[in-house]
Amino acid sequence: MKIGVIGAGYWGANLVRVCAELGVLESVCDANEAAIAKVAEQYPDVGLEFDLPSLLERDIDAVVIAAPAPLHAELALEAIAAGKHVFVEKPLAMSAEDAATVVRAARAGGRTLFVGHLVLYHPAVRRMLALIAEGGIGSVRHVRSRRLSWGRLRAQENVWWSFAPHDIALMLEIFGGVPESVKGTMSAFVRPQIADFAYADMIFTGGRSAHIEVSWLDPDKTSRLDVFGSTGVLRLTDSRAGAQLTLTPCGDRRGERDHIELWREDSREVPFGASEPLAAEMQAFIDAVTAGTRPMTDGEEGLRVVQVLSMLATNNEFAHPSLEAVS
Repeated sequence: MKIGVIGAGYWGANLVRVCAELGVLESVCDANEAAIAKVAEQYPDVGLEFDLPSLLERDIDAVVIAAPAPLHAELALEAIAAGKHVFVEKPLAMSAEDAATVVRAARAGGRTLFVGHLVLYHPAVRRMLALIAEGGIGSVRHVRSRRLSWGRLRAQENVWWSFAPHDIALMLEIFGGVPESVKGTMSAFVRPQIADFAYADMIFTGGRSAHIEVSWLDPDKTSRLDVFGSTGVLRLTDSRAGAQLTLTPCGDRRGERDHIELWREDSREVPFGASEPLAAEMQAFIDAVTAGTRPMTDGEEGLRVVQVLSMLATNNEFAHPSLEAVS
């Protein structure tokens, strides 16, 4: 299999590296001469292009898109029209309509469409999802997620569209469906019309709920996910120090005289395998193309995430009037 990577910038460089390590990197495309020069220095045998039409003319089976988010749908459609399989970084598109258009094009063209929801390929997340499926914490009641970082301000998409796709993808996997409602708040301070903070509350079937908080103005880079079940709580933390998964058996029960009481046991760490999420994700894409199987993060899954992202854009309580441009 031969892959061409579109975009060799901050995140694209990681995708270029992983494709090279997996032996599938054929070419790289970027309009930035400095980025291309760096690729040429690191991978002298790789083809280099400065525009997409030239890349699509090369002998490649698939493209990996690591361009700015507003270009994702457009580039994916061009690649599909050229007969290429497509790996596109999150989000799939900046609107549900555009995302649906890409999904339809891939289906009509018989091409694999894969969305880079990296968090679902993290070994700790895979272990957490397995425990939930096994009934390790009973029935899931509530999920709370915080994804915080410092810097790397985006000039186009806001923090909700940049950070929240990870958390939404996780919640859709945990709850097995999309929320019935999404309400929240976004606020912008550094750049007008581009939110720096976003909070969202979701209601799923059966009254189950979820909360997401994202910001790129927090000096402590960390992510934390808490899954509250009827018989326990799973906590996944991921920071520069590494990832940790813990289980706290706890819940509510009927005690003497039928009174409801709370109970809990000591927390314990849950072991999980060691693997690089990005390598696992890229291998999943390669396997989907070569075997013709449906990947976990296919176009339909990417579309559902964009639909939920869009729900907040139309239903939020804006903390800054200029943020109306987000929708």
